[in-house]
Amino acid sequence: MRANSAAVLLVAVLVLSSLSFAVPVDSSDSFETADVARERPVGAFGDAGAPGPTRPGADPTATDPGPLAGFEPVHESGITGEGVRVGVVGTGFATGGGQLTDAVVDSRRFAADDPGLLADTSHDTAVAEIVHRSAPDAELLLAGIGRDGGPDEYAAAVSWLRERGADVAVDAGSYFPASAEGWERFDETAAAATENGTAFVTSAGNYADRHWRGVGESGWLAFENDTRYNALGEGPVSGQVSLRLYWWGDADYDLYLYRADAGEDTLVAKSAANVSGGGRHTEAIDASLPSAQYYVAVEGGPEAGGTPVELFSSRHDLSISTETGGMAAPSTAEGVVAVGAVDAVTGEPRPYSSSGPALDISAPDGAATAAAGEFYGSSAAAPLVAGTLTLMVAQNESLTPAAAQRALRGTAARSNGRLYLDAPSAVRAVDPAAPMDHVRDRANATRTGD
Repeated sequence: MRANSAAVLLVAVLVLSSLSFAVPVDSSDSFETADVARERPVGAFGDAGAPGPTRPGADPTATDPGPLAGFEPVHESGITGEGVRVGVVGTGFATGGGQLTDAVVDSRRFAADDPGLLADTSHDTAVAEIVHRSAPDAELLLAGIGRDGGPDEYAAAVSWLRERGADVAVDAGSYFPASAEGWERFDETAAAATENGTAFVTSAGNYADRHWRGVGESGWLAFENDTRYNALGEGPVSGQVSLRLYWWGDADYDLYLYRADAGEDTLVAKSAANVSGGGRHTEAIDASLPSAQYYVAVEGGPEAGGTPVELFSSRHDLSISTETGGMAAPSTAEGVVAVGAVDAVTGEPRPYSSSGPALDISAPDGAATAAAGEFYGSSAAAPLVAGTLTLMVAQNESLTPAAAQRALRGTAARSNGRLYLDAPSAVRAVDPAAPMDHVRDRANATRTGD
């Protein structure tokens, strides 16, 4: 790659000053625009009946049912989610003839686009399947917003779930609106649900390697030391590329996408016009690209020095990423339960799972599903937490979302500053006949130290 220094980026500056953009941002031949870039990673497809991982310390030759095994003692005690409604928000669902048929009491599609016969519904159907298996007698409400669902469709879907009496809602997707206002609207919709009696669970995202956070500067921004480019992937990439740059304040930035060519790198796209809302700013690029090596560059205006900025690449790893952060709407909403993924065997956080101050709790992934085979990522962990909250509401129908979240935190295991789901303990803790003092004590302990 050529642009690996400030000196090389000077060439890029000269190119920008002397040429108009060879490929216009609004060119339908090379670019596709969408209000929201959405990524829903799905685990490798395989035999849904394959054995799960072994427990730490267990006989390595013995098989384990996987992360859902922890729910068995709760079910055996008679707590199965009966009388509780769970809403699932996603792109789309396939339930005909599957194990979800009897559990789904209503479904609705809020997308204007036709899903088509080849639409991939495996991700969201797997999420609903995990909720059903963790709370088998709960009633499911499925709300599909399509691949291009934006804030309007999202608000309509969540409103419908609330109208249909959803006690718990789960959305295992991440959203990257092209406008700052769009991000805020996603967050506001999720936050409003929690304020109106619906416990809202979402995945933290799988963007640990697709996110960079740093401090801006006037001129070409340095991602690491004096490196002023950030490559996409480890080699040639192709297909859809979605980039988002977010920041607060009065500074101005421009986002650029280059192709690394022999002799002179080619400017492929410059970000769309900046849109701001509530003090947050956004620059966005959505492109469909042929196979080649590409990199991102950011240029700050005169007032850019010292401004915190965040870069997301929703579909491709960044060569320079930030270890913590990478959480997008709705996981950044007030009052939601944002869930990260950990290895079911070792308990170690998945290296791709997003983290940061907004992360509430972690849960194991790697569940075997009929819809998507072995299902990984925070998308697989979030429905386990939603199922736990469902069982908690079934145990104590007077439970509020805030009280349920306190009980989740108060009963969670803690290691290296992270909280880990303990579903049986969380359900027992909200038994109306059980004292809550020990839960409050443990919750306080998690806030003050290990």
